[in-house]
Amino acid sequence: MFSSSTPTFPFMLIDYLTNFSSVEDDGPVTKWYGSSPPNCYNQKEILIRDLKLREEVLEAMTSGFSRNQSFGFYDYYQSDSGDNPPILLKHKPSNPELTEVSAQLPPLPCGTKIQNIAMSSFSNRRRDWAVCVKLPGSQLSLCRPFAFGQFKWINIKPMPESISSFSSIMFSKKDQRFYIPSPGGNHLCSLDLNFKEGDMPRFLRIGFEDYPKSVVSELEELNSCSRTDHIVESPTGELFYIKWYGEEYEGEDLDRDENYNDVVRSLTHKTKKFMVFREKETGYAEEKKNEVIIYTEEDDKTMTYTEDIGDLCIFVGHSQAYCVPASSSPGLKPNCIYFVGYSFGVYDITTKTCTTFFTRDADEEDSEIAPLRRLDFPYWPPPFPISC
Repeated sequence: MFSSSTPTFPFMLIDYLTNFSSVEDDGPVTKWYGSSPPNCYNQKEILIRDLKLREEVLEAMTSGFSRNQSFGFYDYYQSDSGDNPPILLKHKPSNPELTEVSAQLPPLPCGTKIQNIAMSSFSNRRRDWAVCVKLPGSQLSLCRPFAFGQFKWINIKPMPESISSFSSIMFSKKDQRFYIPSPGGNHLCSLDLNFKEGDMPRFLRIGFEDYPKSVVSELEELNSCSRTDHIVESPTGELFYIKWYGEEYEGEDLDRDENYNDVVRSLTHKTKKFMVFREKETGYAEEKKNEVIIYTEEDDKTMTYTEDIGDLCIFVGHSQAYCVPASSSPGLKPNCIYFVGYSFGVYDITTKTCTTFFTRDADEEDSEIAPLRRLDFPYWPPPFPISC
């Protein structure tokens, strides 16, 4: 498993490490346990000292999944034509009988950085095909590049407090809408494919129900954690709401230093827990009055707590979350969440076990242990700056 070449099935390496049993303090990999029962969550921490292995894990967790063309993953890149370049997108469908599709988007203002991007189905050049980008803060922009006279960005300006600054936008194939959670997670900002300049986004209410008593006690322990919310849709159209909790802590070397007050304190952020909610089917209701569609309260979402998503795996980063069957690739573990960001790892929804990868320079045993991360590429796919 420890080779310098890129693995054919990168998640076999991740699966091997999460099941690694060695506890040797001087080996290339060391595993130890954090919290354990009777606490509400478990933590496994994998320390990777070997430099080549560290790079392989980073590669597997960031780009390994997108390298496998069977997933039909999108590839974003930036052209090199002028100071204010257009944005080029390419998509190679998972179906080998379909041809690769490419599209050019209008340029964004210089200095703009796309935080994340989502799009409707990209299997052909339909007029209603839409791309929505989330810029830093609460700014959203939408474009329909194949629609006549629509080769431009429509700037969407909701109230700043109505869209979470850190959560990601996604497109629901089932509902044919873009969704992004509000900061409190009680509403979804919703954009349909016919959104026009001057329109205001709609907001759907979200209700959460069926919390087990054990989970209620967990929520109390998570009060001091940060949280980002993500919406993800399964290949069959099932909608899940993901709450991603993180915590901050001080480096281990600070605790051992006798002159603690003289040390410059540094904080590190790592993943602590996930909570998963499945949409409860209530159906949509609408009335047409003079061609104006009025949605009833049944259009809102009801989410129920779950610890079983079946054979599915969920991937979350700082871009659109996505979901695939675990059987899609060797090494993927069902009922798990793979995450990248301030820390990399795997969360087992059933056992509530969070496995986080850590690193330390192999030739500097006194160096601080830190979560394995790649802050310039914690995305699926990566963000790209538009700069002059």
